[in-house]
Amino acid sequence: MNENQQWAHEELTKLMKNSPTYEDQSFYRALDQLMLKQAQRLVNAAGELDGRSWADK
Repeated sequence: MNENQQWAHEELTKLMKNSPTYEDQSFYRALDQLMLKQAQRLVNAAGELDGRSWADK
């Protein structure tokens, strides 16, 4: 997780803790999960690209 992603994760965690309603808390939790999954997909795509560039053709 890069610096921006870490910051966003921390901010979303704060928002989850300080939100008065369950709907807001669940929204921030889902947003955080989406962000983490997208970060993992970026790592996977970068690894795939690197692997394909080194593969023999």
